[in-house]
Amino acid sequence: MKNIAKFLFIAYTLAIIILSFLPSNPTVAGSDKLTHYFAYLVWAVFYRYAFNAGYWNIFFASILLGGFVEIVQYFLPYRSGEYGDLVADIFGSLSGMFLYFFSEYGIKVKKYGSKI
Repeated sequence: MKNIAKFLFIAYTLAIIILSFLPSNPTVAGSDKLTHYFAYLVWAVFYRYAFNAGYWNIFFASILLGGFVEIVQYFLPYRSGEYGDLVADIFGSLSGMFLYFFSEYGIKVKKYGSKI
């Protein structure tokens, strides 16, 4: 199961990168920040589940991935790199980490009761 999760994480990461470098669709420009937010929320959950990565590792990896994408977009003539997108990426990954943490913690509390 973990190998499938790792494959899905890598495929999802590649999808984020490829879709970030394609020309943007101006009809959905208003939801740009929400798209970044939810894409990185899912990315962080996949990363944590697939590799059991630490939260700091996920946090810094999301900064590196989001920063890389925004820097490359800055140099593409049909895209624009924005700080707001990077902020949405980071907040999305933080939300994904909190979501994973609290769901994991809730499962442990349900399983072990108040002994944690």
